[in-house]
Amino acid sequence: MFSLRTAVALTVLAFTGFVHAQLTGSTGPTTPLSSKTVTCSVLDYGGSVGSSDIGPAILEAFENCVLKNSGAVLYVPAGNYNMETWVTLTGGTKWAFRLDGLITRASTTSGNMFAIENAEDFEMYSSTSAGGIQGLGYQCRNAGPRLLRIIDSTNFSLHDLIFVDSPEFHITIDGGSSGELYNLAIRGADIGGSDGVDISGDNHWVHDVMVTNRDECVTVKSPASNFLIEQIWCNQSGGCALGSLPVDCDISNIQYVHVYTNGCNQAMMIKSNGGSGSVKNVLFDDFLVTGGSAYALDVNQYWSSMSTLDGDGVALSNITFKNWDGTVANGVSRPPVQFLCADEVPCTDMTLIDVYLWSDTGSAVYKCESAFGTGACLHSSVAATSYAATSTAYNKPISMTAVPTLAGDLTAGFGSTASIATPTIPSTYYPGLAQITPLMKNL
Repeated sequence: MFSLRTAVALTVLAFTGFVHAQLTGSTGPTTPLSSKTVTCSVLDYGGSVGSSDIGPAILEAFENCVLKNSGAVLYVPAGNYNMETWVTLTGGTKWAFRLDGLITRASTTSGNMFAIENAEDFEMYSSTSAGGIQGLGYQCRNAGPRLLRIIDSTNFSLHDLIFVDSPEFHITIDGGSSGELYNLAIRGADIGGSDGVDISGDNHWVHDVMVTNRDECVTVKSPASNFLIEQIWCNQSGGCALGSLPVDCDISNIQYVHVYTNGCNQAMMIKSNGGSGSVKNVLFDDFLVTGGSAYALDVNQYWSSMSTLDGDGVALSNITFKNWDGTVANGVSRPPVQFLCADEVPCTDMTLIDVYLWSDTGSAVYKCESAFGTGACLHSSVAATSYAATSTAYNKPISMTAVPTLAGDLTAGFGSTASIATPTIPSTYYPGLAQITPLMKNL
């Protein structure tokens, strides 16, 4: 809920000279967890530790206890559970889902293991910072469920949980407003379709999240507005992104700050192919790139991994990249800074400030197409007339500093044909910065 930590975050956004993303109000539950005192344990509704299918007991406890009592907590005690029946928890106000156990997927049915929709003043968490969901995705890769989808919910939080090896995406926040996600560990396979967090909606705060996979780390999807995303550790991942951008795209007022990228496909990618609409008023601040990452700053509006959509392209404007340090694996074959913008709708007002990126091979190029603004190979013309892609060699930035590392950095991802072990939630997500909110197990 809105607190001192939210006030600090809002203060961080108000730096002089820029008008960029900011939260527009409180995030998270509006009722303190201490006021949610009715316990709805799955053990009282047909469930048991070691159950072969805890799904029906979860649904029974929700429908016959949570929805009938104000201030209720749906409780899955510590222990191991299998789950064959997926559950959709609809509605409810002033409630919580305390998941202290580890639930393992035991069916290949598609959809979502957990879907929570139209919830208000809701909190899903583990009091031990050790509960979560094990997807065993290696058994049904891209042919089973997503782990968690929160749909059109308001004033909610998701925290102190672990999500492992989903057959498809791990966490999807689909619309809604005023959500807060934090203290999460997500560990997926080294393969596409293993997205960590995909999020859309309005006025969401995401912080202190670690993702290992080979697709999206923490990615903003359209429509989206007024997001603060900070202290993200993409630890052998695909990296963060905006997109893929659709027809009628509507993304504005987004800030990523303190993103640490170790051995990823990119630090940040804005990706599209055709489409329409706009992305505007975005700040990417304090990025660190290390561990042999492929790309660093990658804007690609001709992204070949998606089919070409109707439209001349999504208009990108007023996007700032500030305080970046680090290296990519090969800065000639994959430029550390790349703007490939739509020729029919060139990028405008792109700004690079103190972006110091280099290559592990000792040589690098910038690559720009139809991109306008300040820095790197961006053109400064006011007319913003399209131009062909051009690569420009540059020297190692003099002001570049060595990138600090984190003790838990991985040197490789996890395979897609064997079980992935359940990790612990870290307490540091960006070198030199403390966790914004302590783990619940330490409170």
